[in-house]
Amino acid sequence: MERADLLKWIRRDGSGLVDRFLPSGARAELEKVILDGRHEVDADAYLMFVSVRALLRKDGMAGCDSDREAGRIMALLNA
Repeated sequence: MERADLLKWIRRDGSGLVDRFLPSGARAELEKVILDGRHEVDADAYLMFVSVRALLRKDGMAGCDSDREAGRIMALLNA
């Protein structure tokens, strides 16, 4: 999927993307980070990031590349 298309999808239906692609265990991992208290976390941004990363991996992108691309997409959403 092209970056521009993915950005349009997220802007149109970001919660639907999270509902569809959120990896199992992501919410539990988020809770551990929050309870640890050593890091500030935007829960919505975290859930979106891991969902975008999961989508990219499902489409065949390698792990480190999907991490980097998901980060770029998140930066563009916040620009």
